[in-house]
Amino acid sequence: MTGLYSDDILNEIARANDIIEVVSGYFPLKKAGKDYKALCPFHAEKTPSFNVSPGKQIYKCFGCGRGGSVFNFVMAKENVTFPEAVRILAERAGIELKDRAGAEQGANTRKQVRDVLEWAARMFEKGLQSPQAGAPGREYLESRAITAATIDAFRIGFAPEGWDNLIRAAGRDGMPLELLDTAGLVVKRDDGSGYYDRFRGRVIFPILDALNRVVAFGGRALGDQQPKYLNSPETPIFHKGEALYGLPQARTAIEANRRVVVVEGYFDVVMPHQVGVANVVATLGTALTNEHVRALKRFADEVILVYDSDLAGQRAADRGMELFLAEDVRILITVVPQGKDPYDYCREQGGEAFQAQVAAAKDAFAFKWELVSLEFSAAASPAAQRRAIEAMLSSVLKAPALAQENLRLQRDLILGHMSRTLGISEETLRAEFSRLRRTAGRTAAGTETGANLPDARRWAAEQALLMALVCRPSRLEEALAAMPPDRIEDPKFRALYEALLDNTGRRDGDIESIVLHMEDEALAGLAVQLFERGESVGACRETGDTGPGPLAQMFTESLTALHGMEAETDLAARGRAARDGTTDNPQALRDFAEARKQRQGFTPPAARRRADGEALNGPGK
Repeated sequence: MTGLYSDDILNEIARANDIIEVVSGYFPLKKAGKDYKALCPFHAEKTPSFNVSPGKQIYKCFGCGRGGSVFNFVMAKENVTFPEAVRILAERAGIELKDRAGAEQGANTRKQVRDVLEWAARMFEKGLQSPQAGAPGREYLESRAITAATIDAFRIGFAPEGWDNLIRAAGRDGMPLELLDTAGLVVKRDDGSGYYDRFRGRVIFPILDALNRVVAFGGRALGDQQPKYLNSPETPIFHKGEALYGLPQARTAIEANRRVVVVEGYFDVVMPHQVGVANVVATLGTALTNEHVRALKRFADEVILVYDSDLAGQRAADRGMELFLAEDVRILITVVPQGKDPYDYCREQGGEAFQAQVAAAKDAFAFKWELVSLEFSAAASPAAQRRAIEAMLSSVLKAPALAQENLRLQRDLILGHMSRTLGISEETLRAEFSRLRRTAGRTAAGTETGANLPDARRWAAEQALLMALVCRPSRLEEALAAMPPDRIEDPKFRALYEALLDNTGRRDGDIESIVLHMEDEALAGLAVQLFERGESVGACRETGDTGPGPLAQMFTESLTALHGMEAETDLAARGRAARDGTTDNPQALRDFAEARKQRQGFTPPAARRRADGEALNGPGK
């Protein structure tokens, strides 16, 4: 997506948006030497670890590891894509964007879709206020105890009965039918004779993105019409598995305490807001996805999942727990009592009671323990208790991020927490977790949670190589010839290597030129982290040292180490072939013996006996 804009325009926008000024627009920064500091907006902390460098034009949190350019910061803070962050900063600086050939049409289509959705939202709002046509919608909302203030805050509207109300309004206002189709507002007739309105006789909930822009709609039937809820289809700007209803209305409250409450339905959002619980959002009738979790992680460090008290709700909470574990977000779970949903509970008991219910949310592990204890009757027998423990540990095992060896400390902290929650020794839990992971590795070899964890030596060598390249990208061509990206095993390092190769504007010692084009904030954060560490290494040159320098030495040594490891792997493969008899090529066996001799100084016993005999008796005797 960075190819949407030229290097020149990105550089111009970055120069016009000093990162200190942009970040200061969100929260105050305090001068600390040549840089600035603040409490990190992306995770809870008491001691400032969020640094902003005016010289390098980057930000970096040494607590959570996030970092990058001014574009990455806006992406993270506003929960937008890279092109959207570029547009926001361009607008801030009064710079006219000039899209590259071929991309302009796509950008224009997205803008047209946004425009027609905003127009439709106003039509639905007018529909609700219509004295006659809007009466059924107003009566329904009144029956649900939704106030006028809440209707205004959430821009709730109404689509009156009729097959072509919106279509006729579009004709009056010059809106092409094809555009309404692209925006998901109309449906083509089966016989190809035209279109009809998608939403008819329904209360309409506009779905907004984090920037308060309409991206889709949800329609609630007034009676027994099926489906009860009807959502917009996927469009160029709407993806159901990513959207969160109520996010812009809840954003201020969420960011104030870095806590968010997640429910399941539209009314489950609007009623809590109406009774004073403002940090509530909902998924759109779908199960939680990784995209939902990552979106929430941008705004909150603690997530409270609120589910119905039936078994389906409990299982949904269980699945949600595993997703949040993988993204390192603290997760709590509460179940609304007496078979109620959040809407019913707030309407009947009020905001304070719902706040108390949320405040009493259980730690996800305690909730999980109750769930598996119930399912396996853990107290019934040691075997059942073992099954319950295995179910608990599977939650950690299923979190892909926690399977990586470099997150061992984080995994141990979770196991320690489980130990305290369950009253079982950490040693027992670690041993059982290792056993389950080995089993998973045998049954799912090659997966992220399998036994094929990255070799520590290779990981360290690849990290050193990328550290040197981030600091000195002028060595990329040399590295490419010796160790191309497809031979880098760690996916993060490989992605960073490829991003460096794609960036023609990179410059030695200039991290801004490296991260300026990086759409992936995690990748930008990794680049900043490696750059800072690499520059520290580079600064270790001793007085009077006229050699290649520490970074150059790191570059050479990492390539040498990687080549050595590849040679070891090749030697081991040839050795297995020789031992297993999978090759009948005598030359291959001789090559293996020679390679082993050169690699390890090894002389086969028969050759040693011949050499000893020749030493004693002379050659040929």
